[in-house]
Amino acid sequence: MKALIYLGAGQNKLEWQEKPGLAVQSDLEAIVRPIASATCDLDREILRGTVPMSQHPGFAIGHECVAEVLEVGDKVRLHKRGDIVVVPCFISCGVCVQCRAGMHTHCTTVSPVASDRVYGLPTERNWGGLFSEEVRVPFADGMLVPVPSGVDPVAVASASDNIVDAYITVRRGMAKHPGAPTLVVGGLDSFGLFVAEQAMAQGSERVDYYDRDPKRRAAARLLGCEVLSEMPEVDRHYPFVVFAARHNAELEPAIRAMAPGGHIQLLSGFFGGPMTINVWEMFMRDVTLAVGVPNSKTHIPAVLEQVRCGHIHPERLVTVHDWTEVPDALYTSDIKPVVVRPTIVNPAAKSAGLILPASD
Repeated sequence: MKALIYLGAGQNKLEWQEKPGLAVQSDLEAIVRPIASATCDLDREILRGTVPMSQHPGFAIGHECVAEVLEVGDKVRLHKRGDIVVVPCFISCGVCVQCRAGMHTHCTTVSPVASDRVYGLPTERNWGGLFSEEVRVPFADGMLVPVPSGVDPVAVASASDNIVDAYITVRRGMAKHPGAPTLVVGGLDSFGLFVAEQAMAQGSERVDYYDRDPKRRAAARLLGCEVLSEMPEVDRHYPFVVFAARHNAELEPAIRAMAPGGHIQLLSGFFGGPMTINVWEMFMRDVTLAVGVPNSKTHIPAVLEQVRCGHIHPERLVTVHDWTEVPDALYTSDIKPVVVRPTIVNPAAKSAGLILPASD
């Protein structure tokens, strides 16, 4: 089987490499075939050389996908060959204390270090990447989430991470300030836009969106946001602010725009280098700041239900590429490139004509 390997920052530094085919080695695991793989914003930053992972080439990239189950171990009860599933970006057992508490990102069975239990990054365990033709899922019942009938796999290819991260971000803010007007400071490839759509879906009375990029500004208008041409100069206005940019200079005005008692979520704490936070401005407003890796597995079912019911439409941000266009597709300026390949077990699982039936 082939795996897409990151060789270094810059253009044309991705390469298909032949690897041994996978087979089930444990009663609890599954082998899956990614059929709709999305580029996480972190993948794009790795390719640009702006994050620490960029300095460790030689790993299989990709940690967002919907996959087809090819094979399962004897003790797997919830999934079978041919099922279409979301593969969470973090490896987790589903049964340890942290997993039972909904903190799958911090699974103690796999590793005490969060950065060592994720697909598509340089790790000690080398879990592989979700652009590969085959992927091992060590705890199938604890990890995989079925895609509901009628939900397009392409639309939810980012449910492994980005869409769910946006859902968690807005859920936290709206829990403290239900229906509050929201300021989203964009700058990453898709994070800010997913957040903006979630804010509207979760009841924000108005979503103001700022971004330097004209393509993302246009996308925000299509989503229904009020698009700002400049960072807001208003003071103490927004109860809920989401910072999804890479420019440190935009963080302080975002903090100044917060209302007293407000909540700010930082989605880009290490993108583009260290960031300086004006703690004094936060202190004088009595506000809270949240930052951290998302516990995606816990919330994937809720996001899939949002899509099934038509409350969000992540496919509006997607550009579809055939898997033969990899690796070039990952270097495009598309907001959210999604690469599709044929199913080989269950051709009936194709959706909206985007996932092609296998020829054999």
